[in-house]
Amino acid sequence: MYRQGRAGIGLTTAVLLGLIAGVLYLLYDNWPRAQIELSPTALPSATFLPPATSTVPAPTSLPREITDGARFVAPTAGINTRIIPSYLNGQSWDVSDLGTYAGHLQGTAWINQPGNVVLAGHVEMSDGRSGVFATIQELALGDPLIIIQDGREHLYTVTEFRTVPPNDLTVLYPTPIRRLTLITCS
Repeated sequence: MYRQGRAGIGLTTAVLLGLIAGVLYLLYDNWPRAQIELSPTALPSATFLPPATSTVPAPTSLPREITDGARFVAPTAGINTRIIPSYLNGQSWDVSDLGTYAGHLQGTAWINQPGNVVLAGHVEMSDGRSGVFATIQELALGDPLIIIQDGREHLYTVTEFRTVPPNDLTVLYPTPIRRLTLITCS
């Protein structure tokens, strides 16, 4: 009179509980989380249209992007390009649309405030053509870097070159002083 039948039920129950726990963990791990900004930079907020039954008039235009009309110039390297926004996409920035433009990384400072302004650009695009930062190695210490917006030039000077692993984000951290960081893949 052995109870072998119950041992099979216990194993089945344990496997089922394991599967349920696994599914619950996957749901938890992939649940959307709030975005974390790297700096307390004030970014333009989204404009929402009122419901059709509302008596509030709809806005006539969306807020201006902070990069509207901005250009990045590195005369020594022959770079003169538009700056476009690169938005956070989950836990990194979407740089897929940069093409031949420099992308201002959302959440980093902008030229009208102290802090670390971070611009990203491709050295080589996915189709093999040269990217906007293809000539970045031609820069030397002391070379000028300029951001132009609304007719005003914001001058920076090359002070350092640094190679960091892809997961080292310390070069993107906010700074108490005005700084421009150019970032690309090697």
